[in-house]
Amino acid sequence: MKVEGFLKEMVAIKKEEIDRHRSATPLKSVRKDAEQTKVPTSFLSAMQESTRDHAGIIAEIKKASPSRGDILVDLDVEAYVKKYTTAGASAISVLTESVYFKGSLTDLTLACKATDLPVLRKDFIINDYQIFEAKRSGAASILLITTLLSPRQQADYTSLIRDLGMEPLVEINSEWEFEQAYTSGARVVGINNRNLQTLETDPTIAKRVVKIFPEDIIPVEASGISCRQDIEKGLEEKIFNFLVGESIVRAEDTKAFIQSLCQPTDAN
Repeated sequence: MKVEGFLKEMVAIKKEEIDRHRSATPLKSVRKDAEQTKVPTSFLSAMQESTRDHAGIIAEIKKASPSRGDILVDLDVEAYVKKYTTAGASAISVLTESVYFKGSLTDLTLACKATDLPVLRKDFIINDYQIFEAKRSGAASILLITTLLSPRQQADYTSLIRDLGMEPLVEINSEWEFEQAYTSGARVVGINNRNLQTLETDPTIAKRVVKIFPEDIIPVEASGISCRQDIEKGLEEKIFNFLVGESIVRAEDTKAFIQSLCQPTDAN
């Protein structure tokens, strides 16, 4: 699939960023640090533990987005991660892209130090250098976007991530992308209701695509989730894990909102 629209722009931005980072810190050094960094908890295990009675929420640190603009640019990463942890989130997602999402690797490092939950680096991964950066920061998982990667790249990055003691969250947006994700060895597959090329969101995508998943694949629904009713629609299709960003950041009572997503109100 040809990379177009927003994703094409992001690839150009990432290439420049990677060149800057490599100039400042050589690959050899980043790789050595990554290999010496321990992953405290398993992302895969966290996803496996979610059930219909207690949905798994990957709570996201999201300061801004290309579709919504600024959300909370001065968000206190450590404070929010601690709220997410005590509220019962299964994992933490941290956007590290700086131009449109206003994130950074510093945010990732702060998050990893503030929780014992597995932390996901959410970014546009196109080079193994970024994988070593994530591991060095303490991440337990890395997002791999199928649209961005060739089958060979995706398989190689999946193997590298596992060799480093992590587990990738492999993102797709359609049935045909699932074939590449599955062939690459994906175990946890995120179905994004948002098309990253056009930035259009269709909340029915995850419920449709998950129907072709074999039982050994763990689905995660992402985008367009703002309330318990959205979670329940996913649960009906045997999706037990959900990545939620903007609605959590904007919630007046973070803990109560996450708890409402995990379980029905009368069960809290």
